Amino acid sequence: MLLLKDVSRTVGGGALLRGVSLEFAAGRATAIVGLSGAEREAFARLVSGADRAQTGEIRLCGEHIWQVRGVKARVLRVGPNSLPASGQKIARLASREVAALAGLSAKLEDKLSSLSAAQRMKLALAQAVAARPALLIVEAPTAQLSPDAGDDLLPALSKLLAQATGVVVLLAATAGEALALDGDVVVFERGRVVQSGAAAEVAANPFNLASAVATAWPQLNTLVMTAREGRGVLADGARLQLPEEIAMPADGACTLAFHPGDITLERASPGCLRFVVRAAGDPRGGFLPVMFAGARWMCPLVAAAPHAGGLLNAFVDRSRLMLFDAAGKALT
Repeated sequence: MLLLKDVSRTVGGGALLRGVSLEFAAGRATAIVGLSGAEREAFARLVSGADRAQTGEIRLCGEHIWQVRGVKARVLRVGPNSLPASGQKIARLASREVAALAGLSAKLEDKLSSLSAAQRMKLALAQAVAARPALLIVEAPTAQLSPDAGDDLLPALSKLLAQATGVVVLLAATAGEALALDGDVVVFERGRVVQSGAAAEVAANPFNLASAVATAWPQLNTLVMTAREGRGVLADGARLQLPEEIAMPADGACTLAFHPGDITLERASPGCLRFVVRAAGDPRGGFLPVMFAGARWMCPLVAAAPHAGGLLNAFVDRSRLMLFDAAGKALT
């Protein structure tokens, strides 16, 4: 078990952690979301024992992490640059078992430089898992990959990390990485934990807007508006009448949100809210970017992509809508 107890740490004048207490158990991977790239690096250095907390303590299997750090292979970090391209043969770097775990059994005699960045990441992960560390820290595995290559890596990421025997902490660059694990997630906002639990459950029932944004894949579809007389007033002055079951604030700024998978280009049920959207780019990963009232959304593409600027009817089931107040607190 990895234990953080009342841990605080500042980085670059800002708070990385503010009195945070967390437990990470072996056998179920945990993703950390809501951190910037610099914060992910600082968090990795902290929980690996390279840096020390300013307050509190970090223990791995009951020992202070800075004591464990010096023991070979007990704490491993894997990131996008763990295996840079080289002229070495894969067989000189990895056993047959490791190559098989990475899905590269047929490439043992190939050079590492012949592998794609995604394949090198799989091999680095397989090597780390095979070493059976007490703590494996995986840092933004898709951060330097193309969108398509990143999407292809996600299923392998889950399969590989499921073989780990120790504690696995994934410092996710995207919600897609976190959700692919099919494990737990911890959402950070300004140095504090705002929500934690099973990743799918947190994504479906976010406590606040920060949690909703951090666990939505692709991006969360949002619409900022002002509540006035029971309606939402958009930036252009248009009014949006929301379903009665959605509790609008008396007045003030609020944000309507829903997941990209909850919008369709065909009416699925009578209880849908209709938006007239405009196609706004090329599809990616089965999703089409569209625009509504200045907001950029993603929706599933079920047919040929329309031409840019084309108008479309888009529908969202009312039960899938979320509303957040000016402070980001969930109202529904």
